[in-house]
Amino acid sequence: MDEILTKYLEFLWQMFQFDMDVLSQPWMYYWVLVPAIGYIIFFFCKWIVLTTPIWIAPFMALQALKRDKVSKKK
Repeated sequence: MDEILTKYLEFLWQMFQFDMDVLSQPWMYYWVLVPAIGYIIFFFCKWIVLTTPIWIAPFMALQALKRDKVSKKK
């Protein structure tokens, strides 16, 4: 399990470095920032997918707790 976590974190770090490299290119800021804004939108969507294994479990637990509280009030 430790090896899987290590590989996953290395993958996330490599993807982050790639994204920062792309965003540091001068052509991203020509033409009124259109490429940069497009890439930032892509960046957020990509990182939502890449970090899903990290945030999905707490999100589901909070949803279950919220449903439990609502059902107790009724």
